[in-house]
Amino acid sequence: MEAELFDLTEPPENFQEVRHGFEVAGNHLMVPRELYSELISRPRICRIPTTPVWFSGFINHRGETVPVFDLAALAQDGDTGTRDQSQRWVLLLDEQPYMVGILLSEPPAALVAPTPLDDTAASHLSEALRPHTHGYVKHKGTVWAELNHRQFFAAVKERF
Repeated sequence: MEAELFDLTEPPENFQEVRHGFEVAGNHLMVPRELYSELISRPRICRIPTTPVWFSGFINHRGETVPVFDLAALAQDGDTGTRDQSQRWVLLLDEQPYMVGILLSEPPAALVAPTPLDDTAASHLSEALRPHTHGYVKHKGTVWAELNHRQFFAAVKERF
């Protein structure tokens, strides 16, 4: 029996794109395409004294140190309110040495067949996040933006 070859350069006709989005303080963000990401439930975070409240600390992930940020606190100028820190997720983005963790209260959502939008869709994002987003889509009435995490975290690290 001869093996059938598939053309992997083009998606099949009935292909529906799936993106993964996460919500942070009313901002709907997406994991960038083709970027390594991993979700971890309630990891032990090592807090560092005298750091900003939006810097949660570090986790040990497979023998590597990964910084974890609370973007909700950063987007709300350090106000964490009454969030339950025991029920948290850490979304890891990228590979070492660029890997960062983002503290989430809910796991990411699957965005099936989102509708692309133009760049004017950024107006709903917080001032801290807006300059570091692109690639807007609409899914079930909600606008989502792709986060340029390397650019964003380079700017955030300057605030230490």
